[in-house]
Amino acid sequence: MTNQGNNGGGTAVLTKQAETEARLLDRARELMPVVQARAAEAEKQRRIPTETDREFREAGFYRVLQPAAFGGLELSYGFHTQLAEEIGKGCPSSAWILGVIACHSWIFGMFPPEAQREFWSANPSATLATSFFPDGATVKRESDGFRLNGRWKFSSGVDHCQGIVLMGFVRPISNPANTGGAAGSPASAPPVPYFLFVPRANYKIEDTWHSAGLIATGSNDVILDNVFVPGHHSLEVMQSVNGKSPGGLFHESFLYRLPLFAVFGYTLVGTALGAAQAALDFVADNLKARSSSSAQSNAPTNKQREQESVQVRVAEAAAEIQAARAVLQVDRERINQQGRAGNFPSDEERVTYRLNLGYATQLCVSAVERLYPLSGAQNIGMDNPLQRAWRDVHAVSLHVGLRWDLNAVNFGAVKLGLKCPDPRV
Repeated sequence: MTNQGNNGGGTAVLTKQAETEARLLDRARELMPVVQARAAEAEKQRRIPTETDREFREAGFYRVLQPAAFGGLELSYGFHTQLAEEIGKGCPSSAWILGVIACHSWIFGMFPPEAQREFWSANPSATLATSFFPDGATVKRESDGFRLNGRWKFSSGVDHCQGIVLMGFVRPISNPANTGGAAGSPASAPPVPYFLFVPRANYKIEDTWHSAGLIATGSNDVILDNVFVPGHHSLEVMQSVNGKSPGGLFHESFLYRLPLFAVFGYTLVGTALGAAQAALDFVADNLKARSSSSAQSNAPTNKQREQESVQVRVAEAAAEIQAARAVLQVDRERINQQGRAGNFPSDEERVTYRLNLGYATQLCVSAVERLYPLSGAQNIGMDNPLQRAWRDVHAVSLHVGLRWDLNAVNFGAVKLGLKCPDPRV
C-alpha cells in the first residue's frame, strides 16, 4: 500500500510519483506518432490494434490508477487525462481506450478487496472493461449473489480485457409474506444500482460497434446467459459516491474514496483535448506547408495564412484549448490536494468539477469547429486528421459525463440552494 492516506503521505512518495509520471508522459509522447501512423488502420479494424494494446500495457498506462496493493502504480488522479491528451494528438480512439481502461482499475479499486485479489493475484497487468448500459438485461438477487441475463452495450476496449464491470439495477428479494406490492414493500421499492464484476469466461462479446466517431474504440456489446455473480464481486453504486466503498476503506490512498461520478469525466476529456490540439497543429502546419510549397514551385503564393480572419481563427482556437486545459488542471490539483488531506469535496465542489468538465469539452468542440473550414475539401477524406478530430471530439462531447446541459443544470440547482438533480454527483 502507498503512504498517501489522510495525512498526505511523505515528500519522498510524492517526489517518486512525480518522477514516474514524468517518465510515463515521455513514453506517451514517444508513442503518439506510432499510434498516429496506425489511426486509419485502427478505424478499419474498429478497435485499437493488438500492438497498441501491448505497448500501453508494457508502458504501464493501464495501471496508473490501479491500487499499489495489487500491482498498480497508484498515481495522482487525473494523470490518465494527461496521458490520453498526449496519445489523442495522434489517435483519439486510442486515447479513449487508454483513459477508460486506466479508469476501470480505479473503479475496481473500490470493490471488496477479495474481488481485487482474485482478479489481480495471477496477473497484475489484467485489465477490465465496463458497461453501464443494460439493454433489456436483468439482474436478480439471490441469497448469496446475483443472477445476470441479457445484453449490455457500449463496452469500449472489451476485446482486449480479461474481465468486465457491469452496472445492473437490482430489486430487493420479495418477502413471501408480503407479495401484494403494498407501499414500502420490496415489490414496490425502486431498484438499487450495483456494479458487478464478471470474469472473461462468463460473457460473450458481440461485434456491434459501427459508429461515426471514436470508430476504433471497439465499443461492442456483451451478452450474459444465466451468469451467477457472487456477492463479493459486487459494489453498490452509491458506495462509490459517498467515499465509503469497501476498497476505499481498505486502501490507504485517497483515490478509492473519491466521489466516482463527480470526477469520472477526467477519464474522457483528455481525448477531447488531444483531438483539439491535433486539429490546431494540423491546420497550422498545413497552411505553412502550402505556402512554402507554392514559393518553391514558383506558383502563385498561397496567401491564406496571411489573412487576418485565418489568423484570428487559429488564435481563438488556441486560446480555447489552453483555457480548457487550464481550468481542468486547477480542478485536478484541488482534487488531489483535498484527497491527500482527507477532505471530502462539498456538494458545490462536486458539481463545479462536472461543470468545468462540460465547459472544457465545449471549448474543445468550439476550437475544432473554428478550425474546420480552413482546410477546404480535403477534410472530406475519412483518413484526414482534421476530419478525424472533428468526428471524435463531437463523439466525446456526447458522453453523459461531459454533456454541458446536464452538468450546467446540476451546478445551477446547487448554486441556488436546491438539491442536485442527479443524486450520484
